[in-house]
Amino acid sequence: MENELGRGGEGSVYAVRANSNAVAKIYHQAITSEKQDKIRMMVNMKSDSLLKFTTWPTDILTDAKGQVIGFLMPKLKGKEIHKLYGPKTRLLEFQNATYSFLIHTAANLARAFATVHENGHVIGDINHGNFYVSDQATVMLLDCDSFQIGTSNRLFKCEVGIPMYQPPELQEITSFRDLTRTQNHDNFGLALFIFLLLFMGRHPFAGRYLGPGEMPIEKAIKEYRFAYSSSAQGMLIQPPPGTIHMKTIPDQLTGLFERAFSKESLRGDTRPKPKEWIEALDRLSDNLIRCSHKEGHIFSSVNKGCPWCELEQKTGVVLFHATIFATSPVNSSFALHQIWKQILGVTSPGLPMKLPTLSSIRMEPDYKLVKQFKRSKTRRRFSAIPIFIGFVTLLAFPTAWFIIVVMTAIVTSTIYRADNSGLKQEFVKKRNEAQQRWDNISSRWLKEASDELFNQKKMRLEKAKQEYEGLDQLRAEKIKQLGVNQREVQLQSFLESHRIDDARIEGIGPSRKATLEAFGIETGLDVTVHTVRQVPGFGPTYTRKLLEWKNSIERKFVFNPKQGIPQSDIVNLDRDILAQRKKLEQELLSGPNQLLQIGNQIKARRSALWPEVEQAARELAQEISNIQYL
Repeated sequence: MENELGRGGEGSVYAVRANSNAVAKIYHQAITSEKQDKIRMMVNMKSDSLLKFTTWPTDILTDAKGQVIGFLMPKLKGKEIHKLYGPKTRLLEFQNATYSFLIHTAANLARAFATVHENGHVIGDINHGNFYVSDQATVMLLDCDSFQIGTSNRLFKCEVGIPMYQPPELQEITSFRDLTRTQNHDNFGLALFIFLLLFMGRHPFAGRYLGPGEMPIEKAIKEYRFAYSSSAQGMLIQPPPGTIHMKTIPDQLTGLFERAFSKESLRGDTRPKPKEWIEALDRLSDNLIRCSHKEGHIFSSVNKGCPWCELEQKTGVVLFHATIFATSPVNSSFALHQIWKQILGVTSPGLPMKLPTLSSIRMEPDYKLVKQFKRSKTRRRFSAIPIFIGFVTLLAFPTAWFIIVVMTAIVTSTIYRADNSGLKQEFVKKRNEAQQRWDNISSRWLKEASDELFNQKKMRLEKAKQEYEGLDQLRAEKIKQLGVNQREVQLQSFLESHRIDDARIEGIGPSRKATLEAFGIETGLDVTVHTVRQVPGFGPTYTRKLLEWKNSIERKFVFNPKQGIPQSDIVNLDRDILAQRKKLEQELLSGPNQLLQIGNQIKARRSALWPEVEQAARELAQEISNIQYL
């Protein structure tokens, strides 16, 4: 054996000189006879299927007395699974990982569980340190000597477990030593880690509790408070801010999560089994689509838009790198000068015709009106008869002069008004109605027949052309700015390299760390007074402890002016430039057709509206002429 490769609480792992594909685990202290029997039995039970997914013991290592002191196992390849499902560490550790990669990893994790279960064993101690993922999304299970190993006549139990990954029925267990695990217990942990992979490292039971007091993850698990469930509101819990919702995945997967985390999961062996997950995840893999705006954004076809674009915009956190990094155009056949020539070749619909001037429209009064008006003149002449009669009566009865004058005036006025006032009111009403129609159609014409939409689109395309031509300059300016801010960039990168999950902070154990991660606080860079105080259960005391930890890290930072700009920052910058370039190319490519379509629509509206304009103008001119005649 050669150099030490890793050290844990129980033993250390060493390289094996004689076999580069194997490593040796040596226990720090002598193990019990029962543990020795377990290792011997596991070596005898090894199989190709188990060795494909686990670091299963292949040979025992003994001391001079024949006591088991360790064993040989396959050499581990890959990285801890939490470095994959945590967005910030994923960008550093799995730079080419897309959502498709996460789904594939989840399916392979389910295959690993299925293999262990098919061989009659139970994993038991499910935690993020026991699953490793390779760059090909293959999964390996570690610490197999802690599994619950069963044969027809003997059972070696799993004596350890982390509560935040254990099912509700095991939350009050004070010791796992005498507990017989079931595969249904494992199925809870499998569902939990698949959720972590698909939901960007968010623990399914770490949410914002709406009731009184605190709700740590272990308690939430015990009380079935699945934060993303359709019944979460009734459980007084909701997802943390800056998370995706269950509608981003197909209903089949949603149903599996609901089954895995509900009270009904206790009724028999009802939690989804590994094969159910494999089937659902493989189906999801077959129904993925790519984002039209950002390289590296792949998502389920059940979504109407890209959930990653929306989440990145909401949180400011980059979730996936682009699969291709370049500053050259995405579309190699894209030629700006040719596209722009086509855009300029689209003919403008021009200015709309001016509205008719009412005064220029000559309309004769309505024939019926003229005829009726002539009859009215005749009747007006008869209005002199009451006056004549009144005068004669007055001469005959001078003493009743007052009554005679009043009656004569009333009769004369009635005859005159009855003949003229009703007619004028009728035509005033018609004129007002015609005026309203004219105002409405005039307003529509000025709005719908205008070439404003065409000009606006043309201006937007001109702006897109300028932006496209300036992308290289924009990149150069941003690179320069990164150089100016080199110290701050290095400090941020330094803080981001320190994970809270790896830190020892008094009072902040695995459960609280998972809660922080569920609220997007993964590294030292994420720790601020504002972000921490948003997390339920993190008051002034825990905030102070986290800030002290962050400050202790900052004190270790040493600025290196020769280091240059971190490659990860350049990669992220090129990713954004690439996304802008692709978006602008698509906009410019569709420009000629869109301009032509807008122009045709304007012309069509003009053709449809102009007869209405002329009709309304003639009707109003007619009514004006009628009123003037009266």
